[in-house]
Amino acid sequence: MIKNKQRNTNPNPIVPIEWSTDKDKVVYGSKRTNLLRIAQEKKIKALQIAMCRWGDKFSNTTEHDKSNWRENYTSVLRMERHLSSGLNNTLSKEQKKLANKLYRKYLGFVK
Repeated sequence: MIKNKQRNTNPNPIVPIEWSTDKDKVVYGSKRTNLLRIAQEKKIKALQIAMCRWGDKFSNTTEHDKSNWRENYTSVLRMERHLSSGLNNTLSKEQKKLANKLYRKYLGFVK
């Protein structure tokens, strides 16, 4: 039986411990979150293109439609800015609902 004082108390460990703080190798968040953010950025970019085409196609719309379009487009720009501001930023549930509603509206599925 080994008593407390007979244990290995070698001050030099067998495997040296090195704490590296290399900034290039630091991992931020998870891969899944990053892939989700990239997919959402692509969909928001497609929504922007659809909205721009809708604005060009329907030049003789009412002022009410134009003001709604401006408001919706600024909200899409805010979503894009939020996604691009950080690696782990994704859209909230309300933002996803709004983006899906706008996507259907400006691609002509819902009138």
